[in-house]
Amino acid sequence: MDKLKLGMIGLNYDTEAGRGWPGARYAPDSIRKMMAGIMNRMENGFLFDVNRNCLVDYNQIDLKDFGNTDNICHYDNLKAQQNMAAEILKVFKEGYKPLILGGDHSTTNAGFMAMHEFAQGKIGIIDFDAHLDLQIGTPVQGNYSGSSEIRRATEMEKYDPKNIVEIGPRGYNYPEHYHFIKESGITIITPDEVYAEGAQRTAEKVLEIARKDTDYIYMTVDIDALDMAYALGSGGQEPKGLNHFQLSAMIKYLAPYVDAIDFVEVNPMTDHNELTSHVAANLILDYIAGAYYGAAEK
Repeated sequence: MDKLKLGMIGLNYDTEAGRGWPGARYAPDSIRKMMAGIMNRMENGFLFDVNRNCLVDYNQIDLKDFGNTDNICHYDNLKAQQNMAAEILKVFKEGYKPLILGGDHSTTNAGFMAMHEFAQGKIGIIDFDAHLDLQIGTPVQGNYSGSSEIRRATEMEKYDPKNIVEIGPRGYNYPEHYHFIKESGITIITPDEVYAEGAQRTAEKVLEIARKDTDYIYMTVDIDALDMAYALGSGGQEPKGLNHFQLSAMIKYLAPYVDAIDFVEVNPMTDHNELTSHVAANLILDYIAGAYYGAAEK
């Protein structure tokens, strides 16, 4: 197999946590620490995937850490997104698939911007999230917040709403969002549907929608897609969410088809003993393992 090239980059930014708890800026380093604890079990470049009962050969994986984007503007949110997008674009240009550690969900705007500039074709979006993030814009949060990144993507040329799938939204929301979803063609898959259909069938459906007439896929994983019982430390928890088994299985299945991914809204400030960082670290290793299996099978 060709060496799998993944470029990890931390977006230590939570200035746009206008509605949820601040603190996600500390997540990249916290997640790295948890990943290091797990990867310390590696021997001769191999890590045992117990769930799949096989070895992941990290000798075939070029996992480069590009560090954190510390030089971020904090007085102008759009400028901050552009600063971060420029750093993510460097990861793309060096030939690596970005593996982005947020940060609040506004940092996904930066990922969308970078991929839009880099991609030579249409882009599908897979969004695991408790919330719809379809705000038009508000006086408090502005236009580039963690409540509006999916809406902003629909306004960009290379993203078609018909190739956007959101898995995990629940609860109660604005009637305007109901009408926008119906008119735009965005696909919403609730946790109820995942429980009814199962993770495998759901992932297959998601992939079919996101890949139809597209050339790239961007996947964003907001940790609050998980039920609040599984992710204590996040910016905005919601009950009645996905469980860890479902999210892990879907990430592993989708990983080979993903060209950039972010993990956002982990918040060490509201967590207990960095447990949610540990959950995120395991999901990231699931993503890496899934991408490795996909590359090995080609």
